[in-house]
Amino acid sequence: MSVLCYLQGKFIPLEKAQVAVNDRGFLYGDGLFETIPVYEGNPFYAEEHLLRLSEGADIMGLPFNYEISSLEEILKETVKVNSVNRGFLRLTLSRGKGKRGLSPEGCTEPLLLVVPSCSIPYSRENYKKGYGAIIVKGTRRNSFSPLSRLKTLNYLDNILARMEADKKKAEEGILLNSFGNIACGTVSNIFIYKKDVLVTPSSQCGILKGITRQIVIKMAHEREIQVEERPLDPEELMEAEEAFLTNSLMEIMPLTSLEGKLIGKGKPGLLSRELKVAYEKITGCSL
Repeated sequence: MSVLCYLQGKFIPLEKAQVAVNDRGFLYGDGLFETIPVYEGNPFYAEEHLLRLSEGADIMGLPFNYEISSLEEILKETVKVNSVNRGFLRLTLSRGKGKRGLSPEGCTEPLLLVVPSCSIPYSRENYKKGYGAIIVKGTRRNSFSPLSRLKTLNYLDNILARMEADKKKAEEGILLNSFGNIACGTVSNIFIYKKDVLVTPSSQCGILKGITRQIVIKMAHEREIQVEERPLDPEELMEAEEAFLTNSLMEIMPLTSLEGKLIGKGKPGLLSRELKVAYEKITGCSL
């Protein structure tokens, strides 16, 4: 069965989907995206993802001619026509076709694409073992740029960081920001736990405020765990009792080593395991 994607108001086979060569998303990375997990046939926290998309479009001055409720219906219909039970949706919003040059003047028709997937890139073994990471040396997160807080189509810093992590056979690469503090992973937010306090880099550190990150903070508060959002020094990560990574697809992934050195006992910690179980109760699904 062919995968059907939603493109500019129509469902078409993915292999037949085309984008114009003068589309600014293609030419300049001038656009945004969201990755929305699907559990039991339902897009998870879809409204929160779409609101973040809308806010990002406003910051970029990108025309956002959609009602959130209408976009939610598009997501649900994409799930339905592809019979997605467990998987995810990749929503891409480009500024659309434009004239030559950097100025977006005259671009009033954005391009909307939704592509479904029925696979999840994480295994039960990943969570049992936890991830190993490196500190990325070749690039840094620009905490002064508003783009560091958006999911734009230009992900080259993250790609370069991912390539560096791949060369060292690490599951994740940790990006530092302009001040040498920890910002985020190539695709994840970071948490450490020490002395009954859960710490994660603040938005001023040049991070994307992940949807799963926000859910984890809420779950921690419900358990009366103190949460601090602040700059995080790399040494604090090494000295943590435990650490974990979050994003909408990996959910809560234990981080068990950094630069080949064990974090805590070098295995998934109690808090990350408890939060993972609690998260699965929210989604209604587990691996």
